[in-house]
Amino acid sequence: MLRIKERRLCYDEYGIDHKITEIRLYSADDEPVYLEFKPVLMPSEDGKELQWEDWNHYDSIRIYKTDYDKFLLPAITPVFPVTDPDPNGFGVQETLDVTSINFFGKEDWQKLIDNLTGCMEKADNTESEFYHMVIGYLSDFMTLSEWFCIEGNQ
Repeated sequence: MLRIKERRLCYDEYGIDHKITEIRLYSADDEPVYLEFKPVLMPSEDGKELQWEDWNHYDSIRIYKTDYDKFLLPAITPVFPVTDPDPNGFGVQETLDVTSINFFGKEDWQKLIDNLTGCMEKADNTESEFYHMVIGYLSDFMTLSEWFCIEGNQ
């Protein structure tokens, strides 16, 4: 059964107060390893380096390892390599780094959404519900920014 839990991330010193929505289908409630999908606050000035608070400004979704291995990695892997849209960033990222942060431009983020939509079409009803929820969030994020990230904690 699909389970959804919301958490708040609040750091007054950085002006951060956002919601993290955890979505689990097969992942255990105590599973600690996840990928978090986030829109990035665009830099207000040219040449400004991104800070932690820029990719923790907006609400995000968190998917745990059992579910991201089964549902998301098959859709994410073909999107790579990607080029970090930040000119001060990582440059070309050849593969997803599940231990750190991965930045995407809008075009690559759309490819991810399209790949997930293709996966959803082959899924059963319960799994389709999971895909539908994730795709909905990722599509909503497209209205917030031109840059996005996936951050892992493995």
